[in-house]
Amino acid sequence: MCYHPVLMNVGEFLVKVLPFVRKPARYTGGELNSVVKDGEGLLRVALIFPDVYEIGMSNHGLEIIYHILNSLDFVWAERAYMPWIDMMKEMREHSIPLFTLESKTPVKKMDILGISLEYELSYTNVLEILRLSEIPIRTEDRSDGDPIVLAGGPLSGYIEPISPAFDAILVGDGEEAVIEIAEVVYKTRGMHRCERLKELAKIEGVYVPTFYRQVGRKIVPKLKEVQKVVRKRIVKDLDNFPPPINQVVPLLEAVHDRAVLELMRGCTRGCRFCHAGMHYRPVRERNPSKIVQWAEKILDATGYEELSLLSLSTMDYTGIDELVEKLMKKLSRRKVALSLPSTRVDSFGVKVASEIAGIRKTGLTFAPEAGTDRLRNVINKNITEEDIFSTVQAALNVGWRRVKLYFMIGLPTETEEDLWAIVDLIKRIKELGFKDLRASVSVFVPKPHTPFQFSEQITPDEAYERQRILKKARKFAKVDFHDPRMSFVEGILSRGGREIFDVIETVNSMGEIFDEWKEMFSYERWMKAFEKVGIDPMRYKGPFEFEEDFPWDHIYLGIDREFLANEYRRAVRGETTEDCRWGRCSLCGVCIKLKVYNLLKGEKS
Repeated sequence: MCYHPVLMNVGEFLVKVLPFVRKPARYTGGELNSVVKDGEGLLRVALIFPDVYEIGMSNHGLEIIYHILNSLDFVWAERAYMPWIDMMKEMREHSIPLFTLESKTPVKKMDILGISLEYELSYTNVLEILRLSEIPIRTEDRSDGDPIVLAGGPLSGYIEPISPAFDAILVGDGEEAVIEIAEVVYKTRGMHRCERLKELAKIEGVYVPTFYRQVGRKIVPKLKEVQKVVRKRIVKDLDNFPPPINQVVPLLEAVHDRAVLELMRGCTRGCRFCHAGMHYRPVRERNPSKIVQWAEKILDATGYEELSLLSLSTMDYTGIDELVEKLMKKLSRRKVALSLPSTRVDSFGVKVASEIAGIRKTGLTFAPEAGTDRLRNVINKNITEEDIFSTVQAALNVGWRRVKLYFMIGLPTETEEDLWAIVDLIKRIKELGFKDLRASVSVFVPKPHTPFQFSEQITPDEAYERQRILKKARKFAKVDFHDPRMSFVEGILSRGGREIFDVIETVNSMGEIFDEWKEMFSYERWMKAFEKVGIDPMRYKGPFEFEEDFPWDHIYLGIDREFLANEYRRAVRGETTEDCRWGRCSLCGVCIKLKVYNLLKGEKS
């Protein structure tokens, strides 16, 4: 396909190229419930997910921000996603920059670019989006006419490797903060960029990297006006922010193609490997009667045939069985299915899942994580082998025949005995009589703001050796393994400092994009980029001392560092810590320092 290199607008471009690219519905817009306004004089915002449309459309966090911003009469928020390779090629050939779906406006003409960061391996996509948008990669190279490039999402707590690309970063919950950010950017139109960023830095939870510098591994302020430590923003009561009702319905099947209702936010189970559990503390539940009302409104507005109750640990919602019973009565009349994203490893979890599934029991998913009680105590999983077998037996008794298990390798204190125990566990579960048994094995990546931030990460070669043992389990189940090289790079992007940005920029300039897609990831390119920049990747694998400086110490999520160190010591001793929802306060710091407490609203059984 060849055209004359004449300038054309986005509409003309789409007419010409859509018949020749994969999944053209990724680029058309016009979905049910998408928001179109008269943009004259409004603050224009482009919300961007750094992956393809069908993955980005499944991100509920961006959906929340989209509807909150569009509820403001002075803001128009639109969406954009990472084009696939064929579309990027056409856009570059025809000099078409990245554009929004709603109005087909180039995102470089927006006032704000809001990019959601969910996965470290999307960092190369972030840079590619800026290149496609014709916006300078580094904040220091941008002019007053360029948009404010803003980041948010769970990676905001340890963002230094990609921070030079962002003018500002929102740490924590966005419901209240995005309104304040929009007001500041709107009111400071016409001011110099530096002055606008100073105003943004005054907002609680907003981190402006250009006002800080890296000294060794530590990030320190360059200006007296900015805080030494940026505290995360947190919503105390989710009921003050109703879930998005008019959810945008995608034009093609999304990864999670269903209506979504966030049941609660936060988890205090205290799994020591889990960054999300630490990042979103404490637990804040929604009112059960409101959940039922909102569910019906969402289904009326979208026409979906499935509703998912979203949270980090849905089965832990207070009175989940009563809530499910009420919802099922409403949804069964509509012939709408109910789904829960996580099933607790106990007979109660099986009972609730069975009630939802009815006679259509497709499959259950459990996450033992490790093969022995000893190692499960190390990671504070707080489940025993007896729990696991009583759960899977309960599943069999009520008709489940398909089960998937999740495990990790490379956990702190792991031994060869722990690996063989995974093989034995899979074998014994298969022998109970499951028709279809699957297992997924990932490589443990130590994450900042968790007790295991001090831990050593195993190398790809070590991971391959451990996978060799677990392949013995393929006699009994289908076992899938995550690529250890992807996990190794993910670990560097998690615990690195600003110096890693040069590596990201270098590898992206070599053509590296869509790193989270296994078939697109190139470990060789990453290693060449490290060599070219002059950085030894092995220096990031740890272990690290308790008193060492980290490049995320200036971001405070409410979890005290001494708590994390104590939890690591308890892990090594094999001691568990109880969930503070039902037991003693673990003194993690969140409630005391942020003055936000576990808020349980469900009806207790």
